Amino acid sequence: MSNDETKKEEDGIKSIADALKAGGALLNVACPICNYPLIKVDEKIYCKICNQEVYIYRDESELPKEYKQALKQKPKISSEETEVEKTIKGKIEDLRKKLEKAVDPDEIGKLSEAIGKLNQTLKRMKEE
Repeated sequence: MSNDETKKEEDGIKSIADALKAGGALLNVACPICNYPLIKVDEKIYCKICNQEVYIYRDESELPKEYKQALKQKPKISSEETEVEKTIKGKIEDLRKKLEKAVDPDEIGKLSEAIGKLNQTLKRMKEE
């Protein structure tokens, strides 16, 4: 952990202690970002480590309209090829070269099967 992160964490813990002394209540719910306990002060819930207010909803029906809409939107997937995709394509090409030189039927079968599985993996990644 860097000195800046340690300082932020120490300041956050001191802030939790100060909020508790001032009448805040420590909750048995953790911050979704830093995983430290949340604190309730004057009907608002805060993460003193992240230094931000946190909203807790029982289920999706309680969410504000704009949050519901955001959840329904499909995430934008980058059109750029990921490093994993590049690696898989490189492995397919390596196997293809071996397959081109192979004469043993067992080796041809294994190479073909491996290429097929890698192609399936690529296809699934693109569908997600």
